[in-house]
Amino acid sequence: MIEGFIKISRRIWRESIAKLTVILIKPVLHALHPPEYTARAVGVGLFVAFTPTFGIQIPIVFLLWTTAKVVKGDLTFNPVLAMAWTLFTNVLTVAPLYYLFVQTGRLMLGHWEHIQSYDSYLPRFEQTAYTDTGWIEGMWIHAISLLAEFGVPLFVGSLPWAIGIGICGYLWSLRLVRRHRASVARKQH
Repeated sequence: MIEGFIKISRRIWRESIAKLTVILIKPVLHALHPPEYTARAVGVGLFVAFTPTFGIQIPIVFLLWTTAKVVKGDLTFNPVLAMAWTLFTNVLTVAPLYYLFVQTGRLMLGHWEHIQSYDSYLPRFEQTAYTDTGWIEGMWIHAISLLAEFGVPLFVGSLPWAIGIGICGYLWSLRLVRRHRASVARKQH
């Protein structure tokens, strides 16, 4: 029985990696724009993914893209690719990520006495999510509840993660695209 469970788990893991590759990696490798343009999309998408803005990340990416296009045209990025990279924050990862943000924020603000275990955090997080409303109103109520419950530590604690992961995503994808294009060029000659 356990062997069957392990086989199913491995298959699900492999299929998930394959889907992520198709959704996230192939568009990066096959983008026709300069590598920096594509890498900025990955960096922006990951930056937004690691902020406590679950549910409004796609509009935020669109707003950043529009601002970059208007203010400084050479800092634009592929908005669709950036929106895809925000998928790292999803219904399965939002609770652990927000826990990480809250605890990081408390450490950064010097609130050592307020550090808590994940088991004591989770019920409080889940309490902020339950509403009997429509989607938009529910997201708004959830955001207000999160702010009331976890407030400043949530937002402050997300900044080092968002900045660090955004920069790492930019550098990684820039290197990936350049190496891929060099490899393709070598094969053609």
